[in-house]
Amino acid sequence: MAVTVAEYLGKRTDNDNDIVPVPNLEQKPDIACPFRCGNCLKAKKRQQPICSVRDSNGKLWIVCEHRLCATTPKAAAINEHQKKILRIVAQAIYGTVSDTDILFKREVPIPITDTSDYKADYVMWRTNPAASDRPAIVEMQGGGETAGTEKLTDHVKKWSQKMPPTNAYLRQEAKATPLITNAWRRQQEQFLVKGSVATLTGAKMVFCVGSSLYEYLIQRLTTVRLQDLSQANWSLALLPFVEDTDGTPPPCAPDSIQFEIDLSRARYTNYFSFIQALTNQGSPQPQVFTGEYNKLDGEKVQISS
Repeated sequence: MAVTVAEYLGKRTDNDNDIVPVPNLEQKPDIACPFRCGNCLKAKKRQQPICSVRDSNGKLWIVCEHRLCATTPKAAAINEHQKKILRIVAQAIYGTVSDTDILFKREVPIPITDTSDYKADYVMWRTNPAASDRPAIVEMQGGGETAGTEKLTDHVKKWSQKMPPTNAYLRQEAKATPLITNAWRRQQEQFLVKGSVATLTGAKMVFCVGSSLYEYLIQRLTTVRLQDLSQANWSLALLPFVEDTDGTPPPCAPDSIQFEIDLSRARYTNYFSFIQALTNQGSPQPQVFTGEYNKLDGEKVQISS
């Protein structure tokens, strides 16, 4: 499989407004990130500032952890991109709300043991809540890394050295593949722990994911019928973020790809039922444990059911 660069430092590549490469990347430059109130940490690590890619089917895969809605706890404020994402998340949780209704905290510590703490990306609440409202832990997992990242990086490096560097060259394919399984594996522990803390405390767990990761999860629930609690007392929401082709970019990221929540596919259900469905995979397979075995002394033994 191959991917193409969709965004470079917040600028989309699918137009003829040729992007200027970041200069002197080896010197760890301070370059503003349009999606967070701070500098691009990829550039600071001498990495190519690729925000998102498209797979061979044209589907977006976010490859920067700060792309969807970074928390930036040390920043005094959040920018218009972050406000836009939090606004549509709040509307998916609470319905019609205004900016004055939405309350949020960033990077909130979640103590588990004396030596181990987790942090919620966001905790969200609202002023004057309805009787059925509850606060929510909001986690952002838009995507993850790719297999073959070095080939993607090499391609972007060659583009940056072109005279002139063009979007047409940058959009050429590189042999890399989104690692969706890795993204989910890395998130599972935190999702399980934070979700348990949220529901045991009477709060909600909201998981904001890119469309590819959402589909990966849903495919593992094909044999399970989760309750639709969208109009009832739900404790878990899965909110799939998809590309918004009609969205208006915020001033801080005027050339960026826009995202929205596909509410038609959003799932509102019971957290513990969802976890049980994830863990109850497979069926009894006795043949796995029968057949020919080897002993350490070299003898072979046949085991039947």
